[in-house]
Amino acid sequence: MVVLGGAVTSSGAEKSGRADEPSQRVKLAFRDTPRTFYLRTFDKSDEQLPWGQQPEPYDVYLEASRRSPGREPAKAENIKVTVDLSDAKAVRASLDPWDRRDGCKWSGALVTCTPKDSESGKAKDIASGAYADIARLHMIPREHVAKGPAGSLKITVTSSNAPTIHQTTQLVIGAPRLTARAEWESPPGPVEPGSEMKLRPAFGNEGDVGVEGDLSVVVDVKGQATLSRQYSNCRYDKADAPKKALCTIPGPLPVGAAYETDRPFTTTVDRTGNHGRITSTLYPAPNTPTRDLLPDSAPRGTDAPIGFRPTDGSGFTSFDRDLAHAELGFLTTRRYDQQVNGFTIKGKVGDEISMDVMNADGYFDGDTYLTLPEGLTLIGHRKNESGDDPFCEYDDEKHWTVLCPAPLNVHPRLRFRIDKRVEGAQGTISVKPDPEHPDPDLTNNTAPITMEYVD
Repeated sequence: MVVLGGAVTSSGAEKSGRADEPSQRVKLAFRDTPRTFYLRTFDKSDEQLPWGQQPEPYDVYLEASRRSPGREPAKAENIKVTVDLSDAKAVRASLDPWDRRDGCKWSGALVTCTPKDSESGKAKDIASGAYADIARLHMIPREHVAKGPAGSLKITVTSSNAPTIHQTTQLVIGAPRLTARAEWESPPGPVEPGSEMKLRPAFGNEGDVGVEGDLSVVVDVKGQATLSRQYSNCRYDKADAPKKALCTIPGPLPVGAAYETDRPFTTTVDRTGNHGRITSTLYPAPNTPTRDLLPDSAPRGTDAPIGFRPTDGSGFTSFDRDLAHAELGFLTTRRYDQQVNGFTIKGKVGDEISMDVMNADGYFDGDTYLTLPEGLTLIGHRKNESGDDPFCEYDDEKHWTVLCPAPLNVHPRLRFRIDKRVEGAQGTISVKPDPEHPDPDLTNNTAPITMEYVD
């Protein structure tokens, strides 16, 4: 273990002086690098950790993107990460041998990483549209420190061809353990197409520290339903018939507290819908993951802000630390109307992508057939993989037809490689009618698969 302390005379940041130069074609951003980091506490000293309890890993993830449109290759080069721990007096930190080999070293209270490619040993670049885990620290609270705020760590990232970026992460001794009402009040049976469902997500905290500051509640609808755009402190993915809401609700969420939203979210089932799934997730607002973020420019609701009210937290499901999740699946009275939803594949040439087709936008319990967009190559089950992990396989390779078998315990994965860019490429996803029950609408048994290339 390295004991932190001592004055720091340099921030470790390198001023690039190149912010306006044309060669800076890329920019870097932190991606899912925690802005509030919770450190669990143990009864024993850090030299005698109980089996299975290890120092907390703190990862610095970076994402590269273009600063202006273009298609020529672009990447952030000669990246350097400096972590200043001079304000983190209440923790001990270390680097394991792998981290050191990856280009990280100590100097006083500074950790400096110049990431290297594990195979070539050369500097690790990040291509535009990609992201990477670029540095890792391991931290543990010192003995006898009080629970609560414990200073901060400051991160500076430089690159020879991208502007310098900074982030400060607040450290907290102790960790919340968030809970959620296991299932929202389920419909008593199939719901009517075109009807509304009103749902109140509920969350609690069984940890040893509260969550201070704002909280994020994310409501996401899959399948044949949409949200109403209601509350002014919620951002929505679309102005009309949105499928996702990201709501910022003032905290705190103290230890032992349980809350539900003071008003419901309204979901409207499509008039021809037969199934769907609604999820709700709670995060400390600074740690909302990239996949759930919506831009500040996203449409907002017009009603008064939604908030929390106390509720009974008994019977809630407990989750690991600082997130909690609940979901509700539903069927409608059109349950025998076999139907599928189209979806978009996002990626760049060379990417290998694995996805759950059943959950791409809703779910379907039978066999699903696909024709892949031009430029993709299917990757089925590999010899060294467990037979318990089902994959979609070619049903007719000559005609590029793919079969995703009906799920048993696990949904099959669709795995493929993007070999080349083909503008306007489209595929299809389809299901066959149930021979035992008449299908009232055959027009929704097939839907398009479209491509969105990431430069």
